Amino acid sequence: MKNKHLISIEALHLIAGFSLVISGVLVYFIDGFEMALSWGIFGAMYISMSDVGENEMSEEKIKHRSHKVRRTFGYLGAVLGVALTIYYITSLLA
Repeated sequence: MKNKHLISIEALHLIAGFSLVISGVLVYFIDGFEMALSWGIFGAMYISMSDVGENEMSEEKIKHRSHKVRRTFGYLGAVLGVALTIYYITSLLA
């Protein structure tokens, strides 16, 4: 019954992280080096923390409130990271 979620927390962190790194590359052409560096570092940190080990967690840990909060913010980070990337792409194309 483990991993009943469609997307693992690790995958959500990778989606958010790579979206933020890509946003950093894109924002370089809009706001310059400082903002690009900021998004790039933030995305790299997200990627580096992607190995939560959800597959090895006990059912009790997966059901714990702190993991549910982690999962919720994992989804939020992934969605917002992709939204930011789309925003910068549309800004560059406008």
